[in-house]
Amino acid sequence: MSAEVKIYKIKEFIRLTRKGTIDLDRSIRTVHELAATASFHADCNILIDSRETVVTVPDMKDLFEITLEVARFKSVFKNKIANVIPNDEERISTANKFQACMNLKDFEYKFFTDFEGAIEWLSDTSLLNTNDISPLCED
Repeated sequence: MSAEVKIYKIKEFIRLTRKGTIDLDRSIRTVHELAATASFHADCNILIDSRETVVTVPDMKDLFEITLEVARFKSVFKNKIANVIPNDEERISTANKFQACMNLKDFEYKFFTDFEGAIEWLSDTSLLNTNDISPLCED
């Protein structure tokens, strides 16, 4: 019998859930809200859950403007930032562009289409293969 056991060392994280339409102005306001919260929780990672949103920030100029706003608060955004988005081709394309902008500014930012993937990335995980464990009792 084979099983996979994951042990999570969950680090505290800030979770922000957004719904509705996300445009440039709302994105900038979100950066400010997160910066204010993160300034009081210096060791926390950030999880943004935007699965129930529609994004109207399609061009690189706007995406880079958001990135530059995040960069203004670099001292509070020093940990991992995960964003969970809908599994939609257009959103993934936009998320890839935004991730590239964030990487250019040296942020540890990554997007996910599943919540568990984001949690795993934000957590210190180790994988334990139960085939390597001696059984305590045998049949």
